[in-house]
Amino acid sequence: MKKMYWISLAYVVFGLVAGLLNHEVAYWTNFTGESAMSVGHPHAILLGGLVFLLLPLFMKSFAVEKQKSFQVFLWVYNIGLIITLGFMTARGISQLLVMPFPNFWDHMVGGLAGIGHIILTVGLGFLFHALIKSAHERSDK
Repeated sequence: MKKMYWISLAYVVFGLVAGLLNHEVAYWTNFTGESAMSVGHPHAILLGGLVFLLLPLFMKSFAVEKQKSFQVFLWVYNIGLIITLGFMTARGISQLLVMPFPNFWDHMVGGLAGIGHIILTVGLGFLFHALIKSAHERSDK
């Protein structure tokens, strides 16, 4: 359980730093639009911080961590979230600094962030599999 709290803290800190970076860079560059960074920091706080803050409740209620699919969830979900946040941050920084990148780069980064979202969805599938299986095992007893 302690591991989940540390993971949650890491994502919350990243989200807060990303939000601060977004605010300060936008302020100093007089950026007035919306960037991927302004959406990225809530992604980190909610999909990282909140999910891993709530997981210990499931661990205590259902012993979900004993399921093999839960361990797969941890790896897949974290990899997907790191990919998503990394490419959202890269795209957000390029938008905030008004970097003249070609259209290809913009589409590539957006596509890779999308792949990160797909990996996140697969990870959530493993989590729900573990939850359902552990709930069935608990009700069978």
